[in-house]
Amino acid sequence: MNHPLTPLSDTFPNTRLALHRVAAYVVSPARRQSMGRMGLRATPGGFGTPAFSGPDGITRVSVEGADLTVHSDGGRRTHPLSTLAAAGEFAGVDPDVEWASELDIPAPGDLDSQLDIDTGDAQALARWFAFAWEILEDLSMDPDSVDASDPQLWPEHFDPAIEIGSTDGKSRASYGFSPGDVSKDATAGPEPLPYLYVGPWYPDDKPESEYWSDSGLAVLRYGDLVSDPDPTASARAFLVKGRSLLTDR
Repeated sequence: MNHPLTPLSDTFPNTRLALHRVAAYVVSPARRQSMGRMGLRATPGGFGTPAFSGPDGITRVSVEGADLTVHSDGGRRTHPLSTLAAAGEFAGVDPDVEWASELDIPAPGDLDSQLDIDTGDAQALARWFAFAWEILEDLSMDPDSVDASDPQLWPEHFDPAIEIGSTDGKSRASYGFSPGDVSKDATAGPEPLPYLYVGPWYPDDKPESEYWSDSGLAVLRYGDLVSDPDPTASARAFLVKGRSLLTDR
């Protein structure tokens, strides 16, 4: 069986930033402006919206590699990603800069600037999201995952994630797969490459363990997974360990 993850190139952070902007300023708003919901999901070759009722009927907007695709009752249209302005025009939405300014999303930059997208990097990101989605769907349906939410790919931090645990018992946490941190000014964050995380909602009440990093999260980095002969099993075990620490008290 082929390894689900591949080594990343030096240009991966640039592509990830460009596609993060497309997700936050074009793809998510296409759904949100029609029905008030912003969550995305992993889709074949990348990420996109669930089906929603839009001006052209039932619609899905997605990124496949370095292309933007709009699939509606009127047919399927595909356009190579070039600029945020062009992407918005193709999807039928204005890049939603004002809405995103209130959230922790990288600034859009010049809407007419060329997006820096490498096809190989886009494919690596798609593999990361597909890898994440399979594990999160399985974990969310596990009977031991109390009050688990459905997986969502959130446009703010561009990460697929679920929530598990109770708020009453202060065991609830976010379990996710970040594609790498980036700050609001578009500079690299503390973890510039992809990683898994478990983020307790009540960090002061989490049990003491070497599992947690100094930041309060638990982190498993991409480099450790790409060299692992069974990254799926290791990733799931990492998340389950966090769940056990928080809920089996």
